[in-house]
Amino acid sequence: MAPEYHPVTGLVDPSSPSADALRSLRLAIELRTAERRGNVILFTSAEPGEGKSTIAANFALICGFGQSSVLLIDGDFRRPVLHEVFGVSREPGLVDAFVGAQGGQAAFPRVHSVEGLAPVSLVTAGREFPRSGDLGSSKRMTEFIAAAAARFGLVVVDAPPVLLVPDAAGFAADPNVDVVLVVSRSSRKRATMAALRKLELVGANVIGLVANREGSLTTYGY
Repeated sequence: MAPEYHPVTGLVDPSSPSADALRSLRLAIELRTAERRGNVILFTSAEPGEGKSTIAANFALICGFGQSSVLLIDGDFRRPVLHEVFGVSREPGLVDAFVGAQGGQAAFPRVHSVEGLAPVSLVTAGREFPRSGDLGSSKRMTEFIAAAAARFGLVVVDAPPVLLVPDAAGFAADPNVDVVLVVSRSSRKRATMAALRKLELVGANVIGLVANREGSLTTYGY
């Protein structure tokens, strides 16, 4: 049975044209089986303000209607917004699980079951952490992503902008992650190319770009 939809700030109505664009994005990604590494999709952008968090949240929502389970992770530790979108507390979250662990493998962070949007679950960013740039590329993060991929049918990560902080490149270097770069009408071509070069340098598997233009999504690969 499909989950009941409850309107939440920033999320699309599944019956709207915007939702159809997200379904097209889901299909485009699903068809790239030969290029994908697994079931973890990371959304990032070159610079702030491209709409990556909104697209990541709505992509997870739409995929929830076709997947047995979806986990949405807020990996933008410096400017997290997904806890506000879904109306849950920011803490405890991913940072708390990692920083609180005393050696060895960190405990799996708290998972929020989003009311009315099952089977979509959320791991928030957690508390502020001054060395958040070290978390994305850490062994604990790799272990967590692998554990999440084994536990959920689909994992969606909202990562910070590539050119703003090193966190996104750390996430993207994970061998289990496929990357989608979000661009918008305000995107600078030079910045987009610089972001792609930076992702290439860390061995990221970029499977395509998403053009976010005033609520209308256009997907294309390269």
